[in-house]
Amino acid sequence: MADGNAMSARMLILDLLDTGDPPTFTAGDLVRAGAAFGIEAPGIRTALTRLKSEGQVQSVARGRYTIGANAEPLKQRILGWRSRLDRRQAWAGHWLLAIAGPQDRADRTAWRRTLRALELEGFAEAEVNIWVRPANLADGADGMRHRLIRLEAARSLLVAEARALDDERNARFRTLWDVDTLQASYKRLASLLEESAAKIETRDLPSAAAETLLLGRQAIRAIMRDPLLPEELCPSDALAGLIAAMIRYDRLGKRIWKRYLAE
Repeated sequence: MADGNAMSARMLILDLLDTGDPPTFTAGDLVRAGAAFGIEAPGIRTALTRLKSEGQVQSVARGRYTIGANAEPLKQRILGWRSRLDRRQAWAGHWLLAIAGPQDRADRTAWRRTLRALELEGFAEAEVNIWVRPANLADGADGMRHRLIRLEAARSLLVAEARALDDERNARFRTLWDVDTLQASYKRLASLLEESAAKIETRDLPSAAAETLLLGRQAIRAIMRDPLLPEELCPSDALAGLIAAMIRYDRLGKRIWKRYLAE
C-alpha cells in the first residue's frame, strides 16, 4: 500500500512533527523517516531548510526540530481528531452563514485560503457569495469567526447565525452535503485500517512504517474534513467507527515508527 511517490519530503516532515509524539525529531530521524518513502537525505535536508525559513519548523537544539509557530494552528487542529465529535451540540435548526463581498475575492491567493478555510469548517456553497453550515457547534458564530481567521480566511468575511429562514432555503440547505458518500467513505477507510493492522507485521519494517503513516494520514484527513453535521442531517455512527479504528491504528503505527527509528 505504501507508495514512496505519495509522500513528499515536505509533507513527511510536517506530518511527523504535527503528531506531537514525540514533540521533537533530530535531522537524523527525519532522514531515516524519508528512507522509508524512498526520499534521499538531500531532499529531506532541503525541505527542512525551506520549512524553517517559512516558520513551519523551528530548531530547539542543534540538529533537533519541532513544529514552528506558523504551523501551530494546524497542528492543534490535527491533534483534535480523537475528540472531533465533541465539538457538536444539539441543533436548533439554525444556520451559520459566511457571506463574501467583492473585497474578499480581490486577492486570488487570499481567496483560495478563504475557500479552504470554509471547506475545513464544513461550509457548503449555498448561493452566490454565500456559504452555509448548521449552527450546531459549541462555540457558535464567534468561535467560528475566530477559527476561520486562524485558518487564514479573509478577516472581512461576514459570519453570522441565521434563524427563521424561509422554507425553501431551509429545505435546500439540508441537502447541500453528500451524506451517503461521506458515510460510505468512512466505512471503507475503517475497513482499510483494520485490514492493514491485521497484515502489517508480515511486512518489512520500512514498508510497515510507510504504510501506517500514509494510511493514518488519509484517515485523519477524512476525520478532520468531516463537516460535523447534526444527527438530523448525518448520523455520526460511521465517523465514530472510523475514529475508533484510527485510535487503534495510531497506537500500532507509533509502535512501528518507534522501532523503525531506533534501528
